[in-house]
This record gives sequence, C-alpha cells and structure tokens, in this order.
Amino acid sequence: MTTPLSYFYMRKSTPSPQPRSHARRDFVCLAVALFIPWNVYWSKIMGSYVGYKEDQDVQLTPGDHAVAGAVSGMVTRALIQPLDVLKIRFQLQIEPTTRRGGGLYHGIFQSLFTIAKSEGPSALWKGHLPAQALSVGYGVAQFWSYAVLTEAATEHGFPHGLCGGLAGFCGTLVSMPCDVIRTRMVAQGTPKYYSGMMDAAVKMVRQEGALSLWRGFLPTVAMNAPSSGLIFYFYHAFLALTNNLIGDVFHLPWLSCSALSGMAAGVCAKAILYPLDVLKKRMQIRGFESNRKQFGKVIVYTNVWKYISTVMQEEGMQAWFKGLCPSMIKSGLATGVIFVSYEATCYVISVARGKSTSPDDTSK
Repeated sequence: MTTPLSYFYMRKSTPSPQPRSHARRDFVCLAVALFIPWNVYWSKIMGSYVGYKEDQDVQLTPGDHAVAGAVSGMVTRALIQPLDVLKIRFQLQIEPTTRRGGGLYHGIFQSLFTIAKSEGPSALWKGHLPAQALSVGYGVAQFWSYAVLTEAATEHGFPHGLCGGLAGFCGTLVSMPCDVIRTRMVAQGTPKYYSGMMDAAVKMVRQEGALSLWRGFLPTVAMNAPSSGLIFYFYHAFLALTNNLIGDVFHLPWLSCSALSGMAAGVCAKAILYPLDVLKKRMQIRGFESNRKQFGKVIVYTNVWKYISTVMQEEGMQAWFKGLCPSMIKSGLATGVIFVSYEATCYVISVARGKSTSPDDTSK
C-alpha cells in the first residue's frame, strides 16, 4: 500500500538535490502522513499490539490488554516517581521557579537536592503507594477501554480518533481518587498530616465529603481525555515514522521504535496541554492550604474562575508553565516506558499462548 510516508521515504533515499518545489511537496506529504485520519491505514503502517486490529493473527482479549496496562503502569511509576514529586512541588509553588524568584525550589537538581536533604531521600518517592494505585488503575481502565472501543469502532466503521480520548475519560474516572490522595500526600510537609493512603481517604471523606476524592475532576478529565487521544494518535504516527525512516536505515528492533515513538508522543501531548495540569494540581489542594505554609506563599482559591484570575494577576502567564521542564522529561520517559512495557507484556502473553510471532510478523 502506497502511503504519504512511503513516498516521503523514497524521495529521501534519492541522492540528487531536490528543487524547492519538491522539498515543499515532501514536507506536505510528511505532514499528511502524521495527521491523516487513523481509520484510513493506521492498522497497516506498523505492527503493534496497541488497540484492536482485525488483520492480526494474534487477537488478544480486553482482559489481556488490561493486564498489560497494569504492568506498564506499575513499571513506569516505579521509575519516574521522583520527577513526578518534583513536578508537583513546582506546580504548587506560588513564587517563580527561577533562582531569584524567592521560592524554595528553582531548578531540577537544586530541588532534588533540597528535598532529599530536608526530608530524606525517601521523600522523592513520597506518595508512591497511591501513585502506584493511580498508575495501575489508570493503565487498566485506559488500555482495556481502548481495546474495546477500537474493536467496536472497527466493527461499525467508525474512525478510531475518538477512542483514545474516551479511553482517557474512563481511566480518569476510575483513578481520580488515587490521584487526589497522591497529590495531598506529596504536597504535605512535616510533620505529616496523613499517615498513609487509607488515612488520607478517611480524613478527606469525613472532613470534606466523599466528592472531595474527585476534586478537580473537570480540569483533570479536560486534560486527560485529549491527552490520551493525542498520545495514542502521536504514538501511531511516530511509530510509522520511525519504522519507515529510522528503523529501515539503522535496523532498530521493534521495541526501540516503540520507545522512541512513545517518548515523542508523551512530549508532544504534555507540551500542548500542560496549563490544564497546573490548574488541576492547584485545585486538588483546596482545603489543604494550611499544611503548605512551610513551602512558601499560600493563596486560597474559592473556585476555578477566581483561581485563574488570581494566578494571572499574582504570577503572570509563566505560572501556567511552572515545572514544564521536569514534566516534559517525565512525560517523555514515562510514555516511552509505558508503551515499551505494554507491547512487551502483550508479546509475552501471545508467546504463552503458543504464538511466538512479533507484531511485525503479524501485520504482514
């Protein structure tokens, strides 16, 4: 099947210099290859276990996808938790995150050293248990629902573009309480107000009501749903790109292309939607401001619109991008690890069933 990517690759392999008109045409073909609707040829551009594909020899069940999602969430969380703690500290700091801003944290290495020195190295994994519950719960719900939704879309002839967003909604709905509890535990200072995950859940329900476990749900789902859709979209797009332009040249193995594609997808999605992540984190600590005075200035927000106007007045536009650098590093690494561990787990499941073929073989 001839695609814009294959055309672009053939032109790139031509050694002769290209006229300007050809260069423009190549750029257009590459852009079309990245943004063409999935339902045209997305299942044929590169073998992958992500989502449902009717032409694959190995058909995994939604339960298999859920298991792979749980494993990918668990592995990823254990590796990137310190960057997540650092990102949350940056997002919750009112003062600028520059060296002369007057805040407690003003750089990646300085902040990591400050946290480890003042609170101990284990503080870099503060809130790890609820974070694991969050990652596992989100991974199970997201990949399970994505497999179910893409199968239904294939059967009824619908485009797959919305499946990633709906999968993000399902994952957020299931994992939101763990996300709120994790944010509270990471945000607290010493002495600790919450002794553990269950203690935090009980105190929040008793003092603030059961709905406090879903506090910040609207900005969270407003971020996670499009983020999930963008990640799945960019993953398949970059997977096609790496397979056609990089994999054939450097003979990279299948999982290396998956890692590169996942990292690129995570960085792109995070950069686009990062201000919503800051909004979500600030809203999740409402009612918990008194326990954050040791970290600097504290402002009480009554609602979302009051918060937005106050932030613009007090901190300026740059407030929406506090912690962007560690967040993009974390997002790229996390998404790369998620897809590599997910694809590898699906492959192990297929091997256990006596199908020892890789996705590259099944797509042929």
